Amino acid sequence: MNKNTPNLLLVEGTNDKSFFERVCKKYGINADIKVSTPVDLALPAQVGFNSKQGVINSLDALLPMLEDEDSVIKKIAIVIDSDIQGENNGGFTSTIAQIKNKTSKYDYSATHKYKNGGVEIPHNDSQMNPLGIWIMPNNRDDGTIENWLKDKILDSEKVMFAHACSIVSRLENKKFSQSSIAKAEIATWLAWQNQPGRTLAYTLKEGEELIDIEHVGFKGFVKWLRDFTI
Repeated sequence: MNKNTPNLLLVEGTNDKSFFERVCKKYGINADIKVSTPVDLALPAQVGFNSKQGVINSLDALLPMLEDEDSVIKKIAIVIDSDIQGENNGGFTSTIAQIKNKTSKYDYSATHKYKNGGVEIPHNDSQMNPLGIWIMPNNRDDGTIENWLKDKILDSEKVMFAHACSIVSRLENKKFSQSSIAKAEIATWLAWQNQPGRTLAYTLKEGEELIDIEHVGFKGFVKWLRDFTI
């Protein structure tokens, strides 16, 4: 990791990474935040796999680094999906409980609090930085980053997106789970763009954005990111 980038943003996988790197670059905070996946960090195989659980498991290796004065990492924030309550330990309540199960081992508070639109778990030592958390879509509801993106799609794209959603809903014998419906809808919509097969980062292509960057929810997330670097 770049020694000049003490703020680590840990995300679930490579698609999320490219999207959040694009967000950071767009708002001039890419020099202040290193976006990584568990695999990027070269953690032990049983820990460092790209997924929601991989991010949570990585905290066992990362949180002790914050106590090391010589560590490059000074602040850590994670962005993971809530998913669906009752499905594979999904839902906000279950997700935050899994995170606290990790942080409790490193003297973090038993309670979380909302701050700057996101969530944080303070350390019991006030000199230590809290763990920053954003549980998609909104630190409250079930869902994923794709659910967060859906209501930010530009008006000019809404007819095409609605058609993509209709196609997905009518699909018989779906091979994906209920929690992946929004992912399928977004992927279908992106497959119909002028460069099919692009990832979420394509929605923020400079000058050709597909989502409303002035949306209050988008601006709120950017503010949370900015505040993370302070």
